[in-house]
Amino acid sequence: MDRFFKTLAVAALILGAAACEKKPPVIITPPGPGPVVGGDETGDVKVGEVITPWTEGEFDIHFINTTTGECMFLIFPDGTQMLIDAAGSQVGTGAVGSTTNTGIRGRWDPTKEGNWLTGEYIAQYLKKVMVWTGNSKLDYVLLTHFHNDHFGGANGLPTSDKSTTYTKQSLPYIMDNFQIGKLMDRGYPEYNYPFDMATAADNASNCKNYINAVKWHVANNSLKVEQFAPGSNTQIVPVRDAAACAGFSVRNIAANGEFWTGTGTATKKTFPALEEIRVDNTKDVLSSDKCPEENHCSCMAKFSYGKFDFFAGGDAQYDGVSTFAWKDVETPAAKVCGRVEVMKADHHGTANTNGCNSKVQVMTTFSPQCWVVNSWTDGHPRAATYEDLTGTLGATDVFITNTCSSMASYKNWVKVKGKDGHIVVRVAKGGDSYSVYVLSDSDRKMTVKSVSGPYKSR
Repeated sequence: MDRFFKTLAVAALILGAAACEKKPPVIITPPGPGPVVGGDETGDVKVGEVITPWTEGEFDIHFINTTTGECMFLIFPDGTQMLIDAAGSQVGTGAVGSTTNTGIRGRWDPTKEGNWLTGEYIAQYLKKVMVWTGNSKLDYVLLTHFHNDHFGGANGLPTSDKSTTYTKQSLPYIMDNFQIGKLMDRGYPEYNYPFDMATAADNASNCKNYINAVKWHVANNSLKVEQFAPGSNTQIVPVRDAAACAGFSVRNIAANGEFWTGTGTATKKTFPALEEIRVDNTKDVLSSDKCPEENHCSCMAKFSYGKFDFFAGGDAQYDGVSTFAWKDVETPAAKVCGRVEVMKADHHGTANTNGCNSKVQVMTTFSPQCWVVNSWTDGHPRAATYEDLTGTLGATDVFITNTCSSMASYKNWVKVKGKDGHIVVRVAKGGDSYSVYVLSDSDRKMTVKSVSGPYKSR
């Protein structure tokens, strides 16, 4: 009953906040009677009802489905809040080639909902969920790397309401509309590895827009920004009530080819030093021995709570490893991270990632109970990657934010336990167990579509 009345209060707060937004208010129905599916230990998360609020002591991981890339929102056991990436690829529906996305947007296509910006959609989701904690602040924001499906495309968007120096790109939009405790990325303050990101990157205009937003907020809004520090276990810590976070920690695993060694905070650099970088934008950097590709530079982190562990590795991959061993960034990350309960699929589960083949053996090291794919093209995950993983790790369950009909032909498709919606991992107080929920997305109501678990942390 406590959850019931708390949810009624949450609904009232949300309705009040919605009246101030541009979009129509989202009406949330408090949970009522209904069957419990999957044996959830709380007994009150029910299919067909709005998900119950987070409560102190729980650790929430929300994979927000935007159909435009990756976006995760984490609530630590004490209510500390963290955003990882803010999707916003501008690839239109019907694209062909490596980003074919007609099938994956067949069920729901938010990119065609009028003038809706991905940043606005993410903000709406955040505001609804942040009511649960009573914390209106994003204590941490982490950008894993500088690609549009992680920080948003900037071209052709309205100018920011704060400054004429940047547009309402997804992550800058979040900066404009939320108080942020600390922003972290792999490039601050110079943004010059492996080259000047504002001029030499293949998406330089988008990088420049993001950098302009960071500089404006540092100068005018006292924004605290730090370069993500591999090896550290103090850069990201609970800030609201440490006593409520016993057993919770965050370890920075890697960024820019610098990896935690597993001892203290020591790291080892495997990528070429800045002075060794050779850039030729007319050639494929994947074939170069002197220039890391952007995905390889991703920030990676491990979140631990009691026996529960979660690995988020951005777009980590191993393109070019056949020629240059240092381009495999998954293996060194897996070696120091070890076994986890939940793993966000590296680089959306595309080719040359999440290796189970003869070149790279990382998934047997991670050995996740649950593998979650943030998908935004018809090839997320690729058939070969999915089939390698599920064939090798027979006990791993799979969750995918968006699927299309062609994926049903993948071998071991029965391993998909939840799909087509927001995916929420809720870890019980203390970290001994967790459940995975799929929530409705297109109706904005966060109605529970499926419940998997509880899983026992190892």
